[in-house]
Amino acid sequence: MSRFGSRLRHYLGAPRPEGLAAANGGRLFAQVRQLEVRARQAMTAGLAGQYNSAFKGRGLEFEEVRDYRSGDDVRTIDWNVTARTGRLHVKLFREERDLTVLLLADLSASTLFGSGPMTVHDLIAEVSGLFALAAGRRDRVGAVLFDDHVRAIIPPRRGWRHGLRVAGQLLAAEPAGRGTAVGEAMGAAARLLHRRGIVIPVVDRACVLPSRELRALGARHDVVVIRVGDPLLERCAPGTPLPVSWAEGRGRAVLAAGRLKPPPPLPAGVDVVELSTGEDYLPAVRALFRERERRRAR
Repeated sequence: MSRFGSRLRHYLGAPRPEGLAAANGGRLFAQVRQLEVRARQAMTAGLAGQYNSAFKGRGLEFEEVRDYRSGDDVRTIDWNVTARTGRLHVKLFREERDLTVLLLADLSASTLFGSGPMTVHDLIAEVSGLFALAAGRRDRVGAVLFDDHVRAIIPPRRGWRHGLRVAGQLLAAEPAGRGTAVGEAMGAAARLLHRRGIVIPVVDRACVLPSRELRALGARHDVVVIRVGDPLLERCAPGTPLPVSWAEGRGRAVLAAGRLKPPPPLPAGVDVVELSTGEDYLPAVRALFRERERRRAR
């Protein structure tokens, strides 16, 4: 390969140096470990508390009765127990979380594009993994992996280790399908969730979300759409030819930049986060949490 070709491959369309598809078990373990370290740092920096405030359960659940203490809300006095014992007692409640978080991860071939060290797929895998680890601390989390069909379903479970399993499968998955069966993935999510949960589609910005399926999902569940794009494709003049190397050296192609049309508006009540491979995604995630917490406080 010529020097120019080598530089072009390094900049356009090349995956991260470790290469997701070529990663052996040791490299994949290292990737998951790096994600775990970043996730723990984000949790320590307050992301866990922001997640808990942004995504709450269905209400309050009675926990126990105890003696009244100065400063307790008189509205929580349990008069039945007070009458039986002759001493003031109050009811204690705890937040009933009982949440299930389901990630819908886009593995279509278009996500293999990246104008820098991170491809769209890399960012989809990483931000999905971060949500899986954040949710796994207190909630059940699962995932639906799809390209032109549903490729895998990870049933929801609770725990940090299960969050790591979800993150590991996302990092290990190799995008392949030419289509994007996001409607089929939404249908799978609807069948998996028997009670109200949180559905987070993490998709390529070129993916057109089916309005009917999205409205049906939003009517029963809390939906947060995360769209991931690459700045080179979106900032170049329309029609600009971009020669790219296909991931893992399997060939070359020419993409037309600026081809994306503005996405149609999402149904009311559906949150959306726009991410780019050229920017840190944590500020956008934190902004989502703050906005949801602000709405809940109204």
